[in-house]
Amino acid sequence: MDELSAGSLYLVVLGTLALALAFKRVLRGKETGVKLPPGPWNLPIIGSLHHLVGAYLPHRALLRVSRRQGPLMLPRLGEVPAVVVSSPEAAMEFLRTRDPPAAGHATLDIVSFGGKGIVMAPYGEHWRQVRNVCVVELLSTRQAGGEEVSRLVEAIATTSPATASIGMTQTLAALNNDIIARAVPTAGGLRYLRVLKVVATLAGSFNMVDLFPSSRLVRWLSCVERRLREHHAQTVRIVDSIIQDRKENEASASPGASAEDDDNDDLLDVLLRLQREDNLTFPITAEIIGALISDIFGAATDTTGSTLEWAMAELMRNPRAMEKAKQEVQNALGQGRAMVTGADIGDLHYLQMVIKETLRTATSFYPSNCTGK
Repeated sequence: MDELSAGSLYLVVLGTLALALAFKRVLRGKETGVKLPPGPWNLPIIGSLHHLVGAYLPHRALLRVSRRQGPLMLPRLGEVPAVVVSSPEAAMEFLRTRDPPAAGHATLDIVSFGGKGIVMAPYGEHWRQVRNVCVVELLSTRQAGGEEVSRLVEAIATTSPATASIGMTQTLAALNNDIIARAVPTAGGLRYLRVLKVVATLAGSFNMVDLFPSSRLVRWLSCVERRLREHHAQTVRIVDSIIQDRKENEASASPGASAEDDDNDDLLDVLLRLQREDNLTFPITAEIIGALISDIFGAATDTTGSTLEWAMAELMRNPRAMEKAKQEVQNALGQGRAMVTGADIGDLHYLQMVIKETLRTATSFYPSNCTGK
């Protein structure tokens, strides 16, 4: 009986090792001859996830593993291979020297309309064209929310005593909301913003489907994906309703009114004008409009607020830098002015360096999707 138990145990161990080796061979791509970076030892099914067990901050755990494996390593997060770059030299190689193969982004099909926008669009001609539209037409200086910023500064100066603390997170979030609400000033704009925040929270939360995308069972059990699809469908309906209302208003307006109001066009007006003119190399469809609005609003509520908060935190940690930035702004304003305008930006060299350093040290880097060898 003992010999039978020992033999059974031996077969189980041998079968497990054989399965692990076969699984590793398939994932490593040895049959294709592709040379891959080194990585931590993997377990069947879960890959390298056991190296992250107990880690409050997963990126810190990956950093510890990379100190053993090297500045370039290939862990397996479930069934998804992920290249981890942990040195300035390797990052420079990836982001500058070999930028085109690593310039793509992983596309979240549910929230990105199949990569029709700019944030999650795959690198290529469509991404370049959409980026050009955003830079030239949508993100020009005349679209900046100067009035909202002025109200924020005035509110802080008049209502906050010298000894009171100010919650920068809530304050900057309120500023972003005001600017966004003005970007699409309709009754559905605020409702869209509320639903979009839920979508962003769900998209950034832990989801087993991200680790096992080919598993139908995991996809069926995932409540996150179901909720994400439901709320994304709400955003689509809201955007369609806003577009329809805006088109009806434009149709009922006098012909000369639209030409006079071109300088006051909001985000949606610009996109609809580009759709009517049809002068681009690709058509501006309703899906592209919805994807661009989602990307810009999402960046305004998350990335912009986070960057501003980090910049203020770093300036408070460095009083000398804070004083130098304040002095530069005061010199640019001179006498009789209280607000910096777009014309002053070119003269604020130190402030520009502060912003660039903030983007370098606290960047909201979106994972790349390699498209080449």
